[in-house]
Amino acid sequence: MLVLTSSGRTFMHPITKNANSHGQLGFRKFDTPDPSSATSASRLHVELTPRAIADPYGRSSRYARESSSHPSASASATAGRLLPVSENLVDVDDTNLKFSDRFFEVPALRGVKVVQIAAGARSSFVRTDTGRVLGWGANDYGYVICALPP
Repeated sequence: MLVLTSSGRTFMHPITKNANSHGQLGFRKFDTPDPSSATSASRLHVELTPRAIADPYGRSSRYARESSSHPSASASATAGRLLPVSENLVDVDDTNLKFSDRFFEVPALRGVKVVQIAAGARSSFVRTDTGRVLGWGANDYGYVICALPP
């Protein structure tokens, strides 16, 4: 979920554990309530790594690959590999919107006044007050960095 405030600040909300599958959040690390804790102050520090970073050759090889995000993957099978979802988040139920109870400012957009936003399943875009369009997320075919002359 991409949110724009009236002052031009941009925030994201990781709705599910798959919310950053292509880097569309604009950040990887955040915190969420710890469901195993009795106190509401306890937080889990988690990381949602985009697939292209967790497995950079996933789309370029022909053989079947074992998913590193599968909950039953053994510790030895995932040792040394970057998991798309933090290990401490694997057992957390993300079917409820309360999975994450906060909005997080997109770090790269701090201090940038945004006037319009667009969020897709794999990419996010903003238009600044100067007319620049910035995009991030899936870039399989180079459309995120495509620029037209002014």
